[in-house]
Amino acid sequence: MKFLSSFILFLLVVGKLFAQDFIVKNNDEVIRGTIKGTDYFSVFISANDEADVILPAKDVKNFFWNGNSYVSKGFANKRDFEYRFVKVIEMGTVNLYSFGGETLVPIQKEKKVKFRPSIGIGTGIGGYGGMGMGGGISIGGGRNTAPERAAGAPVVRYFIEKPGAGPLQEIPIKAITEDGRKAEVKTILLQKLGDKPELKSKVEANTDLNSRDVIELVKAYNETKK
Repeated sequence: MKFLSSFILFLLVVGKLFAQDFIVKNNDEVIRGTIKGTDYFSVFISANDEADVILPAKDVKNFFWNGNSYVSKGFANKRDFEYRFVKVIEMGTVNLYSFGGETLVPIQKEKKVKFRPSIGIGTGIGGYGGMGMGGGISIGGGRNTAPERAAGAPVVRYFIEKPGAGPLQEIPIKAITEDGRKAEVKTILLQKLGDKPELKSKVEANTDLNSRDVIELVKAYNETKK
């Protein structure tokens, strides 16, 4: 009985350890603690036994927050190249990511923050190099430390990639995909998944192509590659 109690306690401790937020930096250093928020250009963590830290996406490989994984990806922005975080929706032979939709947490511990960039996110349209979010959001460095949010829910944008078969590409899906974008979505999916006849048939037969449909199609494709 004593052994069983000790074993249960061990499982609880290990489970708590693995559920903890953490960040992996480019040098493979791991920072554990409580992540307070992200604007997809930087991530704010209250590190264990350390000062609060804000890390830009260019210095981070990935992080784990609220049960979700985020990776840093490079995006071309005119002549510049910048890094932004994307949430991992599905990963395998074909990867599916999302950008946007998170709730930002205002910085409260002003005195201990090691790095405080002032970041503005403007309205952006377009594909691979024109990703943006509506509204102006600042993290630290300004007169008003609370983030300003645009009216309505933040827009969630989706990106798909098949490593070795082209760059990261925006796929214009939504909870209910617009009719005018379905042909484009179908073309992209056939490019990524069309080498599997059964998946190709499912893509061609799908008339909705909503975000949930696309996620299931990508998952099914990755299952065939295991």
